[in-house]
Amino acid sequence: MSSTVNTETMRPAPEFLARIPPFKKGGLLPQDAQDVARNQRLRDQLIDQINVKEQAVAKANNLTYVSRCMDILHITLCFDGTNNHEPSDKLASPPTTSNVARLYHASLGDAEEDQRGGPSQAGFYRYYIQGVGTEFKEIGEFEPEDWGLKGAIGGENRVNWGLTRLIDVLRRACKEPPLKSSDAYTLVQQMGTTVTEDMLGASLFKDSHTRRQQALQAPLLELQKKIEDVHARSAIPEIQALRLYVYGFSRGAAEARAFATWLEALTQVEVNGETCYLFAGLPISIAFLGLFDTVASVGVAYVAPFAAGHMGWADGSLRLSDSERFLARCVHLVSAHEQRACFPLDSIRRKANPKDPNCRSTYRRNTFEYLYPGMHSDVGGGYPPGDQGKSLAGSEEVLSQIALHHMYHEAYQIGAPLQVPGIALSSRQREHRPWLEMSGETAAEFEVSDNLIDRFNHWLFAQDNGPLEEVMDREAALITGWRIDRYAKERFKGTSAWAHVRGGKEEGDSNDMTAKEREAFEFLHAQQLEEDAARHRGQRKPERDAATAQQYKDAEEIKHSYEKRIGAQQPIPLNTAKAFEPNLDFLQLKKAMDEFRRDYGQKWGLREDFSETLNTANVMNVLLGGLIYLTNEQDEAEEYARMRKEGEENYQRLFNEQGQPRDEEAQAIIALFDDQVHDSRAWFMNAALGEREIWSDFFRYRAIFFDDESNKRLSLLATAGQVIGVAVAVGSIGLSIKRRDPRYLVGLFLPSLGIPVFRGKVGMPEISAFDSLTNIALPMLSGLGAVREFTQDTGSVLKLAEALPLPPVLSEKNADTAPLMEVLKAQQAAEAERKAQEEEAQKKEESSQLLGKVLGTLNSMPEKEKAAWLAQVSKAAEGLAS
Repeated sequence: MSSTVNTETMRPAPEFLARIPPFKKGGLLPQDAQDVARNQRLRDQLIDQINVKEQAVAKANNLTYVSRCMDILHITLCFDGTNNHEPSDKLASPPTTSNVARLYHASLGDAEEDQRGGPSQAGFYRYYIQGVGTEFKEIGEFEPEDWGLKGAIGGENRVNWGLTRLIDVLRRACKEPPLKSSDAYTLVQQMGTTVTEDMLGASLFKDSHTRRQQALQAPLLELQKKIEDVHARSAIPEIQALRLYVYGFSRGAAEARAFATWLEALTQVEVNGETCYLFAGLPISIAFLGLFDTVASVGVAYVAPFAAGHMGWADGSLRLSDSERFLARCVHLVSAHEQRACFPLDSIRRKANPKDPNCRSTYRRNTFEYLYPGMHSDVGGGYPPGDQGKSLAGSEEVLSQIALHHMYHEAYQIGAPLQVPGIALSSRQREHRPWLEMSGETAAEFEVSDNLIDRFNHWLFAQDNGPLEEVMDREAALITGWRIDRYAKERFKGTSAWAHVRGGKEEGDSNDMTAKEREAFEFLHAQQLEEDAARHRGQRKPERDAATAQQYKDAEEIKHSYEKRIGAQQPIPLNTAKAFEPNLDFLQLKKAMDEFRRDYGQKWGLREDFSETLNTANVMNVLLGGLIYLTNEQDEAEEYARMRKEGEENYQRLFNEQGQPRDEEAQAIIALFDDQVHDSRAWFMNAALGEREIWSDFFRYRAIFFDDESNKRLSLLATAGQVIGVAVAVGSIGLSIKRRDPRYLVGLFLPSLGIPVFRGKVGMPEISAFDSLTNIALPMLSGLGAVREFTQDTGSVLKLAEALPLPPVLSEKNADTAPLMEVLKAQQAAEAERKAQEEEAQKKEESSQLLGKVLGTLNSMPEKEKAAWLAQVSKAAEGLAS
């Protein structure tokens, strides 16, 4: 049940959200040279303070003061969200770049190529880290990763890659060659875990902090000596500090928070009784941490939508630093209307003293959380105009532009190194620092319309403030009121968005891809991935047999016909850096309407067993690295009843008896929902999953984590590689979870419904475990009621779980029954096969790399040398053969 945190106690009410000021017409970017000069002064403050202090010392000693040549390195790190990939997103037409990618474009610094007199020469550096699930060659991800999308696999490597960027900055600042990608990847591997280990939760069986310390110790010591040397020779300006500006969206926001936590642990030292933060001997701090809608969820909700949790690398890493010296300021922009079960929010609010159960839940000083209308990507960005028929007037009408401007403004006000519109620069500023001006492409990414601003301000004025969870509950009721009219009463079919996704087609037809068209695009996408992989290995493009060649030709013809059918102006590119997403806008919105209308009208098909069961053999293989909780079906039923009731109240608030907007404010809010706010569940249940989530998700409040607390009562299912209650540890655990169907409990809260209901206490779900290789049941422990209790205070339950002894690993010593011996043999066989596959893959990779190097060397040789070398190889081969 969604309510104020820990209502079971008499704790003080949580702190309210920060209030968003009304949005100015024209946007929030700098408008004049004074704004630019003020931003520069903020960055120069530390050097000014050092100069003043040293000047005072010189004066006191009757010495002539000569200011030193000093520098501060300003480093921007951008962690993008799930399936966001700036290198390919910016090439789309129109671009689908997220807000993090757009802030990267606007940030000062040229990480790829130092230019004479450019921003990197002035101490500015910027780096972009693409989202989980997308291609990231530098860390060994050469194609899209499905479990990156579902479970944030690869997130830990991205955080560690961010740490290697700091080494790259210092090498460049010392006039050394940049850190080679291969050397950086070696460090990432030493600091982290393999994908297999990540999936199995092995990162939690090792001390991840120790791994990072050990991997970075030698390169940091070498860097420190190098810095001392170049300082002593006055070869470069004396580096006084490293200032970081870190942005993140979605799981990238979780990565940004983990990065901050890990960096603090790596750099914290005591100097003369004072806590300092030093990286290669230099003071380091995060001046600004800008977050868009943090999600650190495990992929369990893809197979168990009545669950929530954290990835292993994110668990325990998301609490903001208590030190303002290390983390000066944080701003978190949160989605008001996201409801997907597998996108639980991680708030930055927390108890100042985690050990005090009655401590008030508050925001640390200089940390701010703001609530923005729309879904996850309506805040973090990535939707192009026209997606689901929204923002048809162009990119300046896309809702995420509002949050983009707010984040830019917050960062710029504290001195973040960001480019500005040309209108804000004086002639002198433009002459001396031409790289301060946004390019035309970057300026276009920040365009925002007055129409959108007006609608946003109407929504803002209608909002009552309060604690995050309470305001989000009210916003869920507000959009439910809109859905009652647009979905349940089907008036969405009269909107411009619906007309757009229909594409002017007859009833029942649309611009959506048919099953045949989707199959053709998926085939072409897979073929392109194979070609890309061969090119990476230094091999020729794979030759197609006759059948595959014909299939390719047919698929190309189907693709061309589809492009002609929808009136595409140019061929649709195949983006192999990301997973293929078919165009299904019409299907998504139609099914969303059908689902909401059915659930709102309680038109459910009733099952005889009065229960719902999850039986999965792969969930624990992927999710042992984190925390997994079950939600409470009784609370879900109560949520449905409350949201339905409050949604009807908001329907009356928005619409009159004729179905028209009740007043000017309602008209603007309805227009915002009609034309700007997307339906993330509609996309998710049709494109990402292929099927809908559990029954009531349009009538479910979003799960929110507040450090070690939650707005929902949760029961701990698994943590740190341990399934709670399983008596032995095996490498592949499946779960069977049987619980009451919440639909049969709704009548307890809506007695007027004429459907069967349960009476009395609901009780705990029935949970059993099995070996996923053999489907043989595993022994379970008893007496774990306190650990399995449903509670909002997840931290207390976690402590109880951590005190439990780890189950013994299944071995010949404890496999004392015939079924367990069968499980053991299956596990041993699977492990042997896995090792053999890994060794074979390693040999192929080494051979491919060697072949690539040989071919590269040959291509660079003069023809005479090449012929002589090939002759030598031929003779050597003959000798080996004989």
